[in-house]
Amino acid sequence: MRPPAPAAARALLVIAKRPAPGQTKTRLSPPLHPEQAAALYECFLRDTLDVARAVPHVSRLVHYAPDDAAGYFATLAPDFGLRPQVGDNLGQRLDQVLTRCLREGFRQAVIMDSDSPTLPPAYVARAFSSLETADVVLGPCEDGGYYLIGLNQPQPRLLREVQMSTPHVLRDTLALAGQAGLRVALLPPWYDVDTAQELERLRADLALHANGAAPRTRAFLARPSASRPEGARRGNVSVIIPALNEAGCIGELVTAALAQPVSEVIVADNGSTDDTAGAARRAGARVVAEPRRGYGYACAAGAAAAGPGAEVLVFIDGDFSFAPDEMPRLLAPLAAGTADLVLGSRNLGSIERGSMPPPQRFGNWLVARLMRGLYHLPLTDLGPYRAVRRDLLAGLDMREMTFGWTTEMIVKAARRGARIAEAPVSYRARRAGQSKVSGTIRGTVLAGYTIVGTALRYAEWS
Repeated sequence: MRPPAPAAARALLVIAKRPAPGQTKTRLSPPLHPEQAAALYECFLRDTLDVARAVPHVSRLVHYAPDDAAGYFATLAPDFGLRPQVGDNLGQRLDQVLTRCLREGFRQAVIMDSDSPTLPPAYVARAFSSLETADVVLGPCEDGGYYLIGLNQPQPRLLREVQMSTPHVLRDTLALAGQAGLRVALLPPWYDVDTAQELERLRADLALHANGAAPRTRAFLARPSASRPEGARRGNVSVIIPALNEAGCIGELVTAALAQPVSEVIVADNGSTDDTAGAARRAGARVVAEPRRGYGYACAAGAAAAGPGAEVLVFIDGDFSFAPDEMPRLLAPLAAGTADLVLGSRNLGSIERGSMPPPQRFGNWLVARLMRGLYHLPLTDLGPYRAVRRDLLAGLDMREMTFGWTTEMIVKAARRGARIAEAPVSYRARRAGQSKVSGTIRGTVLAGYTIVGTALRYAEWS
């Protein structure tokens, strides 16, 4: 006896994989590097889920892989049911989930790919109406496959006896359906995006049609970093983001940083216990792991990982308290050849109310005064948001691997006769997580002690 029919007797499934560099959209590398390809696929996936949401009167499910990706998809699509992919190949996996849905009481089951982010929702809705008079519905892809298949009865042969991922998938499926005497309905053809040529077609389509389709994919492909082949990205600037448990905002921060005139963004993960590394990769960053806890360790690991063409390193905190779109202010003096190290000054810019506790304000003021007295530097802020010539940093022999990193860089650069400048930047409350400096009394005291001690330790008279 079949289970009672669900409230919505139509099941719409999206087949999806959790994005992973080197495992997702590999045929797009090149022109994209693996991290970009994985990040672009997540945009495809999010836009495809919105296509599914636009189809009325259906139960929506994600048919996911790998086995441990349930948590990822539960967060990504909390309004969808979840079905794991089961089977040794794609045909078996498709048959398993469609048959399961039909045996659970769904009257119709349609599964769509997540490689066609611009697919019109009307095509998917039409698939269900077609199943009222047909046994099988197929959405033809221009590469010889299909972007959608729908059934109202299990049809194992159509899925298990076809060699998937070949140019004749649609042809072979239609032949098997004909042999079985099945009525087939064909939807309008569409295209999926697996190759560099298809990616260029997608770019052209999005540029030509400003209809709001695939907004995340559109935004990703509009980034300067995504519009050039690997190895031909602009700039000689590497952005380094030391991060510890910043999953709540790191993706947005990376996206904003990649929109600047930079060649890469590196996230130095300092032993996070959340999904900081994964979120950063999906947004297009390169991630390096530095398990030794300490702000300086993370910064040093990021600097060491910078690409060979990087001449300038920009350091920005992982909590999104600084604005990446103000980065050109830091880069301009370096590009003009008037500075070797540029510090972002919050006091010259703006500080959002409540973003900097009084002990932190006092500590910054005190160290700035020490810099004036000991090194004759008219600084207004320690400026953790900073840009520095890579060759200068390499010669500083940095040793303060916790809170004293920023102060040591200033002090040693000054002693080498480097030109140090300030640029106004804005500062706001952190977007997520907890401050490792001002979040606790212990952290505040320890940071203050280390920073002041570093300023004194390298003084000319010490």
